[in-house]
Amino acid sequence: MAMALSILAFTTSVKAAANVEIYGYVDKTQYMPGDTGTLNFYVYNDGPDEIVLKNVSIHYPWYSPIWGGNETIKDINAVLSEGKNWNTTKTFTIPTDSRAGGSNIHLEYIYTIGTAVYTRSDDISINLVSAPSYGSLKDMDKLVTLFTVQVVLLIVCTIIIAATIFLSARKPQVTWKAEEKTQ
Repeated sequence: MAMALSILAFTTSVKAAANVEIYGYVDKTQYMPGDTGTLNFYVYNDGPDEIVLKNVSIHYPWYSPIWGGNETIKDINAVLSEGKNWNTTKTFTIPTDSRAGGSNIHLEYIYTIGTAVYTRSDDISINLVSAPSYGSLKDMDKLVTLFTVQVVLLIVCTIIIAATIFLSARKPQVTWKAEEKTQ
């Protein structure tokens, strides 16, 4: 019993780990290849413990080990007490080649509570639109104009054919008769 009490005396009290979330958004609803955009995000400490934010890594969906494309914000060392946040803004450019794909920007952040190190991650949605293909409806106004011209031509041709049929069915009667000879 004495041993159990001595063990309890030397143990540290355990607190619940802080609830840390990341929130963010991009400045446009969708992006085309070559567009430049802005990523706004913040790391929020919902408590109960105070944290120290160490770094944030941004993984874009078009990342490639060859061409790069990710960012890491290092040595932040921001102390966030309960209810406080740290925010920043980053600009990015959508590649114009086939790498422009994906639907989420992945954010990974590292923070400490005392000497314990925690890593969390979250995603921010991004809508990337591929370049228009030949089958797209991009030039629909030209198609509507073409159909309008075809309908007008069809109506004119139908009237001409109907007039031809009507006139050929009604042959005029011969009004000339041979004259009688008068003596």
